[in-house]
Formats: sequence, structure tokens, C-alpha cells
Amino acid sequence: MDKKVKKVNRFDALVGNLVNEFTKVKNIDLLLTDDSAKRAFSIVTYRIAEITSYKELVCSHFFPATNKAIHLSKIDFINSSYKHLLTPEDIDFSETINDTVRLSYVGLFHKLENFINEVCKLPEVVFSDLLTGDKPVHQWAKERFSFDMKDWRRIYIANKINWICNCVKHKDGYPVKEPKPAGFESVDECQRIKISTDEFKSDCDSLIKFYPIYIQLIFMFSQHKFFIDNYMSPENLVEFPDLVEDKILAASKFDGLIRDMIDAITF
Repeated sequence: MDKKVKKVNRFDALVGNLVNEFTKVKNIDLLLTDDSAKRAFSIVTYRIAEITSYKELVCSHFFPATNKAIHLSKIDFINSSYKHLLTPEDIDFSETINDTVRLSYVGLFHKLENFINEVCKLPEVVFSDLLTGDKPVHQWAKERFSFDMKDWRRIYIANKINWICNCVKHKDGYPVKEPKPAGFESVDECQRIKISTDEFKSDCDSLIKFYPIYIQLIFMFSQHKFFIDNYMSPENLVEFPDLVEDKILAASKFDGLIRDMIDAITF
């Protein structure tokens, strides 16, 4: 007799995924040191859990329910007393699932947008006693590295999701919004965007992998800003002239590491 496959506990799977993603973030232990840091950890945990749960909800419930509804509609049409008035070609049953996928991207972008907003606040929550000046870390990073944490167009997966969302919200689902992301340059503008459920699931997975990278990046910006503000100030350089060369070299190396990371996730 075949053994029954043990049903996976979805909550256990969710927690397991969270642990797996957090282990990819360097210096994540900084979020476990005090109350403000733990609050930041809770924020990050919630956002990663949110996107994981959304993917599960849409892929395991919304899409199957929509496909079932389409199947039942086809049966009703076949058995209808009025089917002679229309042919199956007159009714695009697949548009229902296409519409569901498009709307799911709208929800997905809002999850991403909320995550980015929370990430930009993390330095002021975790390092409030260490950072100086009134300028937020993400604004400082924008000026120093010409990298805007909220510029979706520089990161492919974020740009793609945002573009689909805007086309759905403002162009009735037609792919006419410019500029188009890679892979959509030659798409037929006379037809609404069509994306498979598998591609939506893959994009969710890409987004989940992207989250820890953004968290790590904001931590690196914070550490670098702290170093520049405290050890590269004119007063500090005058006070410790023998260390000027070493500090400049250290700052340059840190700059290089961050720029390499930015280059790796942008296009």
C-alpha cells in the first residue's frame, strides 16, 4: 500500500522560507540587538511574509478558481439553448484568466511599493543613535551613488511589474505605456497584455529573491554614511592626519563594493 504523502503545513513552509531568505542578508543580526531594531525586524518579516502569502493566495486559489469558472462557463455555453446565436470563437473565455493575471500584477506592485517604502525607513529606525544629519540614508545614497531606491526603471523585475500595473490601471490593460521593459518592445499594442500564470509565479519568486538584496543594500548605505560622517569629516581628518590615507582607501573600497552591488541588480 502506498504511503500517504504528508500534507505540507503552509505556516511551517512560510516560516522556513523566511528563515532561508534572512540568512542571505549580511549583518541581519543587527536587527536583533535592541527594541528599535527588533521593531525593524518585525517590519521586514511582515513584508516578506506578505509577498509570500500573496503569491500563495493568487497562484493556489485565485487562478484555479478562475480556471474552474471558465470551465463551467464553457459547459454552460455548450449546453445552452441559445448557443446557435453565437459561436465559441465569439466568446474569449481565456480573457477571464488573462484579466485575473493582470489584476494580480497590480496587487503585486503595491506589495513591492510598500516594501520599498519600509526599507527606506529602516536606517532611521535601527541606527537612529548613530546616524547624523537630517538627510535620510536613501536620499544620501541617491546623491552619492546616483541610485534612487524608488526608481523602478533601473531594476528589471520591479520595472516589469510596475509597467504592467500602470498599463492595467491607466491603459485598460493595453501595452502602450512607454518606455516598455525588455521583452515587451514588439508586443501587439492592439491586444491586452497576456501573461501566463506560470510567468506570474516566476515573477513573484524573483521578487522574493530581490527583497533580501534591497535590505542588504540599505544596510550598506547606512554603514557607509556612518563611516563618511564620523571618520571622513574635515575635523576628524585634521585630528588624525596619520590615518587620512587609510581612511580614504577604506572609503574608496566601500564605495567600490556598493557600486558593484548596484551594477549587479540594475541595467
